[in-house]
Amino acid sequence: MSGITSAISTALSGIDLFEAGISTVSNNIANATTSGYAAETVNSTTSVGAPNQPGNGVQTAQIVRASSGFAAAQLRNANTASTAASAQSTALTSLSNALTNNGDVQTALNQFFQDVSTLASNPTSTAQRQTVLSDAQTATSTFQSAAQNIATTNASATESLSTGITTANNLLGQLATINKGLAQTPNAPSLLDQQESALNSLSQLLPVSTLPQSNGSVIITTGGTVLLDQSGPQTLATSTTNSGTPTVTAGTNAVPVTLTENDGSLGAAIGNVQAGNTALQSLNALAAIFAGKVNSSQAEGLTPSGTQGQALFSVPSPSVAASSSNTGSATVTAAISNTSALPTDGGPFLLSYSATNGWTATDQASGQSYTASGTPPTLAGMALTITGTPANGDQYTLNPAPNAAAGIGVAATQTSDIAAADPYVPTAGVLQSDGSILDSNAGSVTTGTDTVTSTPASNAAVIPASYYGQNLQINFTSSTSYTVTTAANTSTVIASGTLGSNGGNIAIAYPSSGAALGQYWQLPITGTPASGDTLTISPGNSSSGSNAQRMATLWTTPSATTSGTLEQAVIGLSTGLGAKASAAQNLATTTATQVSTATTNLQTVAGVNTDQQAVLLTTYQQAYQAAAQVISASRTMFDSLLQSV
Repeated sequence: MSGITSAISTALSGIDLFEAGISTVSNNIANATTSGYAAETVNSTTSVGAPNQPGNGVQTAQIVRASSGFAAAQLRNANTASTAASAQSTALTSLSNALTNNGDVQTALNQFFQDVSTLASNPTSTAQRQTVLSDAQTATSTFQSAAQNIATTNASATESLSTGITTANNLLGQLATINKGLAQTPNAPSLLDQQESALNSLSQLLPVSTLPQSNGSVIITTGGTVLLDQSGPQTLATSTTNSGTPTVTAGTNAVPVTLTENDGSLGAAIGNVQAGNTALQSLNALAAIFAGKVNSSQAEGLTPSGTQGQALFSVPSPSVAASSSNTGSATVTAAISNTSALPTDGGPFLLSYSATNGWTATDQASGQSYTASGTPPTLAGMALTITGTPANGDQYTLNPAPNAAAGIGVAATQTSDIAAADPYVPTAGVLQSDGSILDSNAGSVTTGTDTVTSTPASNAAVIPASYYGQNLQINFTSSTSYTVTTAANTSTVIASGTLGSNGGNIAIAYPSSGAALGQYWQLPITGTPASGDTLTISPGNSSSGSNAQRMATLWTTPSATTSGTLEQAVIGLSTGLGAKASAAQNLATTTATQVSTATTNLQTVAGVNTDQQAVLLTTYQQAYQAAAQVISASRTMFDSLLQSV
């Protein structure tokens, strides 16, 4: 009887083993496509019998997962890089597209300056003036659209960061629960599968480093910051710096979590917000530079009614925010004084005061340093107005063009507001009481092309701004000498000069009340005048378009901005964003391939091979049937014994 019992016991142990094997194969096939699932196998050992006796069947051991810590880590790293690259590609492509269609600033400004040039050829045309005014409105709308497009991309990146933080906290909570389960049931395959899936999902958000414990639980860190240990998860949160850059912290102590733009979707979201802020800051600077240059050009000319031109565009003024840690009483305001010196990246600038070095600033976009000079202090194209007393180490955030692209508008309301005329037109002869000019000159006097400059020629006769707008008369006292008077009072000399081998110049200062403050209208004079010859300089009339022609050249004037011409600066922003988008798209393709490779590598070790599982299933089924036959044979033998008894 003991032999029959032993055979039945051995067969039953086999049936248990093969049944577990069939169940494992079934589970493997059912979860072949489940994320984080690793193929399972059943471990068994032979149950050794007494010496010189047959064995007692098999002992079923635990179910074991096929796994590779290295391959799993490689996949997580690939996930981190790929999700970051994909998010960057989407955001940077959107930023690049922000300057197309309704946001195509380049096309809008190019059309504006083209039509200003056309107006210069026909300054009396009301229709052409209306075209320029319409172009101005289109230019502002285009800036506003581009700014809105960038703001929308930024908002999407900010929302992605917020959503990602919530998801990361949920995953850390799940992993904490899994850790507790593994403490109760060490290395339980189902819990380890859940853990691997959660880790893969978390790695898409930020870099994940794991420290496995003996029971299968893990300690999780990122960049040296602990996110999960045996005490539980550290809650992630976001905050924003003064410069508008979002940051991530962990735990109640708000430990900084350092993330680069390549560190998962969270790092990419931070990088995308920074990229959007940088693009918007540059766009704001270009809007302020464009408006400032056109407004200055307006102030350099006259309207059809003979008045000095007023601003054609309006933009928000620079902002200065004092640091909360300042101890001095100084209040600082700023104004753009030289658009050509204003960095096209737009800063913002960190303005600092030192008792030793005075006022200095650092461009937060480029890192370039500036030192204020002059009275009032000027730096990077901006003039500072300071009241109160600063303390050593006081700091301020200086934004030269806050929301300029979104806030730019057309200040002019009528076509007659466009200052197409030159401030002065030279004519040989003496102004008569009826407004005509009588030319009785005996010599020859030639005037060149007038210009506007901040530094008059060394031989120029400089006329103070107090005489701006009056009829002026140049009186030649010899073939090389001349004096300048008003046409109404030729006895009072207000300036004098000489004609050298290169001729001479008349420079008239612009009024201090306009945007042309500090500039001079300059007229070159050459020839061989006779003593007593005169030249009248009268304010330009409605048929003059010289100032409009100067305004039209602002688009292509060399060194008009710190990035070259205004046109080059605008194109540079657009092409720069396009290049970054293209690079991000290529990186997204590359990292996606890396994920596929890492997934294949892990699947080779831990994945479910359905062909292999089919073979195992057949083997287990046949073995199960064989064990069942042993039991059946044992039963027959047992029945026979009972009958014989």
